[in-house]
Amino acid sequence: MQPHKLPDAKTTISRTEARETRMTESASLEYGPIQPDEAQPLWTLIDQALHRAMQPGWAEHVGAENFRAIRQNGKLAGGMGIMNMGQWFGGRIVPTAGVTAVGVAPEFRGGGAASALLKNALEEMHENRTPISTLFPSTLTVYRRSGYERAGVSTVYQLPTQEIDVRSRDLDIVEADESHREDIFLTYNARAEITSGNLDRHSLMWDPILGFGGRRVFTYLITNDGETEGYIIFQQSRGADHIRVRDLCVLTQGAALRLLRFFADHRSTIDTVSWNGSPADPLVHLLGEQIAQPTRTRDWVLRIIDVQDALSARGYPRNYEGELHIAVADELLPWNDGNFVLKVADGKGQVYKGGRGDLKIGVRGLASLFSGHLTPSEIKTLGGLEGTESATGDASLMFASPRPWMADHF
Repeated sequence: MQPHKLPDAKTTISRTEARETRMTESASLEYGPIQPDEAQPLWTLIDQALHRAMQPGWAEHVGAENFRAIRQNGKLAGGMGIMNMGQWFGGRIVPTAGVTAVGVAPEFRGGGAASALLKNALEEMHENRTPISTLFPSTLTVYRRSGYERAGVSTVYQLPTQEIDVRSRDLDIVEADESHREDIFLTYNARAEITSGNLDRHSLMWDPILGFGGRRVFTYLITNDGETEGYIIFQQSRGADHIRVRDLCVLTQGAALRLLRFFADHRSTIDTVSWNGSPADPLVHLLGEQIAQPTRTRDWVLRIIDVQDALSARGYPRNYEGELHIAVADELLPWNDGNFVLKVADGKGQVYKGGRGDLKIGVRGLASLFSGHLTPSEIKTLGGLEGTESATGDASLMFASPRPWMADHF
């Protein structure tokens, strides 16, 4: 594996240092970057709108330069943060605009502020050649109106330490320090590459995991003859006798079994352990009984900002070669509305405008297909796709992937 260079956390979303404010379709609404003296008022507005406070320091960590505001008659009506990120799909990193901390003040709701905020943000992302956008929705309805759709899951599992029936201590587990961070990054990347939906993490996402204030953070590597096969980063809750895992990764069966034994070895003082895992989580599947239970499952959503760039950026099965004629319907972003031909060979896709339109799909359905969250047959059942049996079969093969998920939340 090649070393992974972490981009600067303060990379801004725009190619220019600042964007001019733009008028929206409503003359009373305008969209643009925030001024320095607007940062705290906007973040307070967002806290109220979300009915919860953002993680302490998160807005500052994202950076005021990466927040956008919608104003009505010159007054702050709402805003959002946009982060340059990447997501793994088909073994390749697809650039994505990660949207965080979206809120509209209650007195401005119902007047089109949220729709104007999202539409202008999508247009800005398109100008910056970002092919997709990803977020965790507080409500699905608003984002679906803007073309986002469910595209993956985030699941929290909880496990009682007293009931763990794994005894393996074959691998070593050693405490890590800052000198081991490259091992952690490489191990994470090795897993992310073979999954669907994991983030290509940069420092903006790694910093809160590795330590963002609060209780002490513990970090351990799982090694086999000196080679790292997994890691765990966690905190202990004194009041609840609980371990909350901030991040973990296992690349082998041995690493997963050793980590389960590590949890069991805490049973005299710790009652439960929780972590963010995948739909086919290896720790869950290696237990002898069904004692690890999902305590929370939440979908994240994805928006195709540019059909050609998005389909060209993701990876495809290396042993498949063929083409798919797609007719995409997108009422909000006109450059996506029309026919495209996707040609796949050697794990890569080339996209051209035109073709027969054998597979008719809305931009929301395309988001679920793109990530692998839903199969073409499932999208068809939901009314989001029409197509010939041959085209549907080709799409099933092209977009075959593990079920998309991510451990991160933003």
